[in-house]
Amino acid sequence: MNELGLDIRMMILSGLGLLFVVCGVIIFFLHRALVASTEGAVHRLNEEITKTTQKQSELTQKLRKADEELTRRQQEAKELANKMRADAEQESKSERDKIIQKARAEGEEIIAKAQHATEKMKKELEKQMDIKGVKFAMQILNEVMSEKAKGALDQTLISEFVARLKNIDMTMIPSDVKAVDVITMNTIDAAVKSDIAKIVNEKLKRDLEIVVKNDPKIGGGVILKFGSMALDGSLVNSIREKGIAVQEELERQVIV
Repeated sequence: MNELGLDIRMMILSGLGLLFVVCGVIIFFLHRALVASTEGAVHRLNEEITKTTQKQSELTQKLRKADEELTRRQQEAKELANKMRADAEQESKSERDKIIQKARAEGEEIIAKAQHATEKMKKELEKQMDIKGVKFAMQILNEVMSEKAKGALDQTLISEFVARLKNIDMTMIPSDVKAVDVITMNTIDAAVKSDIAKIVNEKLKRDLEIVVKNDPKIGGGVILKFGSMALDGSLVNSIREKGIAVQEELERQVIV
């Protein structure tokens, strides 16, 4: 009985020992598995932390680059705005200068046109005054001079013109002119006509046809017409030239 109890105790002790051993092995493997799992988790955690740190570093670098890019873009935008403002001011100034220059040119043109119109009107008035002055002078001469005196004055003017004709340069008369009109107030003597023809032909070195015409309006003297050119020795022209000379002399005196 005692032996049986002893055997039972031995079996129980053996079973307990085996159980301890099995439990130890299980605990060992469990511990090892737990440690391995923990190390793996820690390793994975470290990897995640490393990745997160790297991503954070990359994000920080990207943010820094973004800030730098933003600063650069802001500077470029500021410079562009300044340039556009400067260009706009320059364009505005240039446009303003153009408008002022155009207005000045237009003003000068208007003034020039006004001056030209004034000069033209003045010359036209002077011309009208000359015509009226000559007509008035001719009217006075016609009223105060007798027919005999008018004839004597006419002959004197013709003689003086023929005398001056010898010293007149006729090189400007075109070579295609074939005739000369001799215009007088009355019919001239054949001798006067011959003298005029001789002087003209000698100066031009060719014979021109002499066409005598009468025009009482010239008041006396003679006019030679070579096509569109004329040598005016009439009384009307003498009065006009003298009137212009007197007028110019009076204007010079006023200026002085």
